[in-house]
Amino acid sequence: MYRDLPSGIRKQITWEQLASKHLKGIEWSSLVVHGGEAVEPFEKRIPFALRPMFLRNLYVWLIVIRLSRAYDLVLLRHIPFDPFVFLFAPLIRNRVSVHHSREWQEMPLIRPGLAGRLAGSLELVSGWFSVRCAIGVLGVTNEIARFQVDRRAPAKPAGLYANGISLDDVEAVDDLRSSNSVHVVFISNTFSEWHGLDRLVNAVRHSPMIPYDLTFHIIGHLSKLQKMQITELGLPASLFRLHGFLATDAYRSLLSTADIGLGSLAMDRQSLTEGATLKVREMLGMGIAVYSGHMDTALPASFPFYRKVSSLDLGGLERFARSMKQHSRLEIRKAAAPFIDKVATMQVAADWLSELHAGLPDR
Repeated sequence: MYRDLPSGIRKQITWEQLASKHLKGIEWSSLVVHGGEAVEPFEKRIPFALRPMFLRNLYVWLIVIRLSRAYDLVLLRHIPFDPFVFLFAPLIRNRVSVHHSREWQEMPLIRPGLAGRLAGSLELVSGWFSVRCAIGVLGVTNEIARFQVDRRAPAKPAGLYANGISLDDVEAVDDLRSSNSVHVVFISNTFSEWHGLDRLVNAVRHSPMIPYDLTFHIIGHLSKLQKMQITELGLPASLFRLHGFLATDAYRSLLSTADIGLGSLAMDRQSLTEGATLKVREMLGMGIAVYSGHMDTALPASFPFYRKVSSLDLGGLERFARSMKQHSRLEIRKAAAPFIDKVATMQVAADWLSELHAGLPDR
């Protein structure tokens, strides 16, 4: 459920629907409920009178009750600080709770100040009750899934449903890399605390020597403060290039020059060490290696085109970027495909759900 459905989520669910046709041993349907205009068949618009905060939660729970009677299992993306969970969760005996973060720790980051602290406190209670009433937990990373059950319901089974992409929709970009200079892309719709843009800026600020031929391309919306932090460095304009949002052709044209992309550099601010971000998967699918501050839950530790570091080092970043020049776009994409493909990541979750359902008592 969303108040307004982000375009990225619509794309994710479109991929989910396409991949579901190739799953073995399970039939999978998807539904997104939100307040905007329904565009795709899997979308349902919340009636106008029920769109205010909390009332839309009520509407979703009524839908979940109906679906729970028609399906063997219902996966519900966790709704934070939800008062209706106390009323409806005990009534649904086949619900799996799906989590993408440590919600109560994330609230103060999303909503700084008293509002965020209050939301986190409410989530601490309502989230605990939600997980206790679910038959199992799915997390976008193993770390998140285990955290939810360890802190809230140690006896509950936990499984992984990592993000994936449709490789048919994400094509490798052209290879227009320079043989001399190094180009690094950092991409986000909005740069939040856990993306760690400030850590990149600080690494540049405190670096004793900055390679003259290194350029960081920042793609996405920046706040006034973030722009000011970059411009106050007083460095050559070529070091940081701020592109804002780009049309598809311009976006792919710029990425064709990239040696590497950056993953999130401050996920520890969410008290997390693992991620499964779509940004990483899309860059790998386009044939761009990734330098990141967190583990990826789906990639082996030895995967050569994803470099996880404990702290940002400009020298190490540049050396990694230069070493990637010898690998083609298609080589990187092919190596990543088994770990980032949506069908593969969904099948892992589907197999876990099948085992979970087989262990349920007859109803």
